Amino acid sequence: MSQPKQQLEMVRGPEPVPQTDPPASGYRLRQYEEADRGVYWRLFAGVFETRSRLDDLRSAALPGGFHVIEYEPDRAVVASAVAAEYERDGHTEPGSLQWVMANPGHSGHGLGKAVVAAASQSLADAGYSRVYLSTDDWRLPAIHVYLELGWKPLIFAEDMQERWSAVYKKLRRGGLEADAVIEMR
Repeated sequence: MSQPKQQLEMVRGPEPVPQTDPPASGYRLRQYEEADRGVYWRLFAGVFETRSRLDDLRSAALPGGFHVIEYEPDRAVVASAVAAEYERDGHTEPGSLQWVMANPGHSGHGLGKAVVAAASQSLADAGYSRVYLSTDDWRLPAIHVYLELGWKPLIFAEDMQERWSAVYKKLRRGGLEADAVIEMR
């Protein structure tokens, strides 16, 4: 039986996040509120195959770092990203981008980019010299957004160069060698 693949990782320095457009009309970027609990977890369950606890997620979030986008006509949370503190082996600082998600029924409105930009800026504002995120090889739309916002592939294991090269090929993006941060563990 083969071992499951480690998730890909990306890192980002403390520089300001590139300017992005606000969410499309009818959407509002804001902080998570307790009233969002039910709709947030329905979105979460539709995107991730894990059972995280909201209380754990909220306690790890930086102050002002639990970003959601609300679809104003029905007040539903349709996208989210969390700027959080999680200790992780191989990283000297706990700042991380966590639980990025968007409702596929609302794609094409720049919601993922807006919410990732907001959470990335929260991490930069917190003063970390380097933050990280974890993702999967097949999450190409998310990886595309991360790259646009200054996140860099982290090469930390023998198979990472090959996996990231495959991702770059699928994204029709050249220059992995210029983007990658190599740090074998």
